[in-house]
Amino acid sequence: MARHVTSFSELFSSSASESQIFEGLEEIIPPGVLANLAANAPIEPQPEQPLVPIPEAEPLAQPEGGFLEMIQYVESFAQPEAQQAYIQAADQPVQPEVGPSQRRAPKSNRYSHFQLRALSDFTAVHPNPTYEQKSLLSQQVGLPMKKINKWIHKHSTPPVQSDEQLIAELISRNEELLKEIEELKMQNQILINALTAGTCPQCRGPIPHPDVQQPIVAVDPHQPEFLEVSSDDSSDQDFMPSDNLPGPAHDLVGVTSEEVAGIVRRAKDEFIIMATAGYPLWISSSTDVNSIYPETLNYGEYLRMSQRRGVAQYFQSEASRHSSIIRLSPITIIQILMDVEQWSPVFCSMVTNAQILEVLSPGEEESYKEQKQIMSAEFVLSTPKVPAREVQFVRYSHQQMDGSWIIVDVSVDEWRKFQRRTTRSICRKRPSGCLIRDMQNGSSMVTWVENVDIQEKDKELHPKLRPFVESGFAFGARRWISTLQQEAERFIYSTGINISPTDSAISPEGRRSLAMTAKKMVISFCSDTCNSTYHHWTSSNKSRQKNIEVKTNKRRGDPGKPPGLHRTAGCTVELISSQNRVFDYLSDIQNRPQWERMSSNSLVQELARFSTGPDPRNCISVLAFSRHNDILMLQECCTDATGSYVIFAPIEKAVFQSMLCGVDQDIQLMPFGFFILPNVSGSILEGTLLTMVFQLTVKNVSSKQAVQVVTQIVKDALQKIMEAVN
Repeated sequence: MARHVTSFSELFSSSASESQIFEGLEEIIPPGVLANLAANAPIEPQPEQPLVPIPEAEPLAQPEGGFLEMIQYVESFAQPEAQQAYIQAADQPVQPEVGPSQRRAPKSNRYSHFQLRALSDFTAVHPNPTYEQKSLLSQQVGLPMKKINKWIHKHSTPPVQSDEQLIAELISRNEELLKEIEELKMQNQILINALTAGTCPQCRGPIPHPDVQQPIVAVDPHQPEFLEVSSDDSSDQDFMPSDNLPGPAHDLVGVTSEEVAGIVRRAKDEFIIMATAGYPLWISSSTDVNSIYPETLNYGEYLRMSQRRGVAQYFQSEASRHSSIIRLSPITIIQILMDVEQWSPVFCSMVTNAQILEVLSPGEEESYKEQKQIMSAEFVLSTPKVPAREVQFVRYSHQQMDGSWIIVDVSVDEWRKFQRRTTRSICRKRPSGCLIRDMQNGSSMVTWVENVDIQEKDKELHPKLRPFVESGFAFGARRWISTLQQEAERFIYSTGINISPTDSAISPEGRRSLAMTAKKMVISFCSDTCNSTYHHWTSSNKSRQKNIEVKTNKRRGDPGKPPGLHRTAGCTVELISSQNRVFDYLSDIQNRPQWERMSSNSLVQELARFSTGPDPRNCISVLAFSRHNDILMLQECCTDATGSYVIFAPIEKAVFQSMLCGVDQDIQLMPFGFFILPNVSGSILEGTLLTMVFQLTVKNVSSKQAVQVVTQIVKDALQKIMEAVN
């Protein structure tokens, strides 16, 4: 039975047990103090739950004294300092004596009242506590770190962001979205430029003209009769490039202009040293006239000068330098190199699928000063047996203080800290280009430097052409500068500025018209001959003639060609005769009936001729055949120390007469002919690599019969030529 008390003296004088309950305490003790005492009272375990009792802290000693000391003692529980002292006192739990029957009882997961309050107060002050703070709390409340982490994870509330933090986060996200939008705009502009230029954004090959009627596969009635192939097989569909891998990606998307400027600046400094330094960077080769290396790069000195590491794994280095006088002004050469619409036709035997991806800085208007532009191209050789070299680079034009010009090319990943490997790229341009000095007479002294790291496709590179390619001669500086020199001479002679005594009486307008048509023919032939991403050459003959391996491909809808399916066959053979011997034999019209089916049993006559360079063998001519009254043959021959070609295409007689009068004719051409390259053995030129390419338009699409026809024509012609020149 509860005992009722009315005063402190009666309460203190009583000797009731701990379980005795007193009534009337609220009358002598303030209610707030009683509530605080009740809150801090330990919780006894329920009798019906067989759990080990939670150890309690020893009660603090009651003060001795009178009524005032008792009141201060009771009220001290409401103070924070007293709470902290109480928690610290309870930090050392009392180990109760446990009997044998209770040793294996499970531990209680319940928290004491003061532990819960301490945890609540702690998370309110420290919403994201550190390990040190949680460790200190663990010592104070007598709980393991695992329980503290579990309780905090369960009861923690996400922090509330302030207005300033929210605004800063929104601004940061907005900037990220703006960058993404700019990247998308650049990529979209690249696609627009590619489509405007008539090139496929993926394979970068030409897009069939919309006016070309694809289903029609009729034969040009004016072609010679042996060019017509008929069959009942019409199952083939329009042919598109089988190699649909994307071209080099735009690696500079998202790169700042400062980074690009740093790439160009370092490349310019290195190129100037490469173009102007002598020994020990460049070592003069032997005086042998047949040597292909007038100068050889001292690679060890180059690495020391440029402070670079060696060539990357699986890559090999090719470096060359050559100088010559070009009969063009410096600004004309700059325009050719910076304008892809001029650069690609001038170097059509070495460049294909060229395009400008982005102009980073336009420079001064019409002067090309300080212009930077990202370009991509495939460097090719006029044979189906050498794969194209795909490269993406920054081209930079700069006029120096002395008035000379430099054009610098450098791959976009050459100076990048983190290089992104593209799908098909196997060629990296180290700082390359040309130094152009004005000779004050309309000519320029050009020093060309070509410096690349290359990884060849071993499966596609034929063993016969491996020495020619790996020597660096195939894509070296000497070929680049010789091609530019040929084009300059061709322009001067074809416009009538220079005239050779052996030229026919043709008006300047007629020369210009014939030269333009012949140039289209050469460009088309070079595109058809190379092994670029738009061509897929397959071996077509399985004969025992190991020295004559013919490859073929098929294409449809090429601009400038008759509508229908085109079958092309190409083959490269090795000859022991010199380059000049082979070129003179093929360019002599009296020898044509020996190897050409169209000229067989026919009288060949030269109707017109004019030179395209100081060497009279470089010329454009028009041939007539006695067996074909309405068909003529437009032919262009060109030769120098780096290579030669003889290219021809049938044209109508009426078209030729119009061109003599200066009328530009947009005619469809099906060119075929020869490329003659010097063979390389070590550092010496020995023999010749002769490539023949022949193509025709078929009446009905027939894979088997068309392949057989073009393959046999090429094999027969090469066999007769080899017998004649060897």
